[in-house]
Amino acid sequence: MSADTTTALAAIRLGLDTLRTHALGDTADHEDHVTVLQALYDDRDREGSVLGMLSELITDLGIVLGEQGAEDVAETIDEAAGYVQDSAGMRLERARAVLTEGAPAGPPQAETSQNR
Repeated sequence: MSADTTTALAAIRLGLDTLRTHALGDTADHEDHVTVLQALYDDRDREGSVLGMLSELITDLGIVLGEQGAEDVAETIDEAAGYVQDSAGMRLERARAVLTEGAPAGPPQAETSQNR
């Protein structure tokens, strides 16, 4: 592993440890949890959130690999980027909404004659 990669990993680890301390510290409350959830994923600022940045990096890596002829790998990597942002990100967004607005925690239910 290159020195630049090692330095980048150390910086990421430090940032994540800081978020962990903020969210899980002895004095942490719902506001702290919401702040950390928003840092991890914010649907209004995807590029500014941890998962948004990670998804963007993964996507860019897939593009480069695809341009180099590794289309199968690029497709798999692109799917991984989608899971990071869409699947994990949207779940974190829903959890944040529940904590801040009291929104329902589960996926929206289809309207039926029984729940109208």
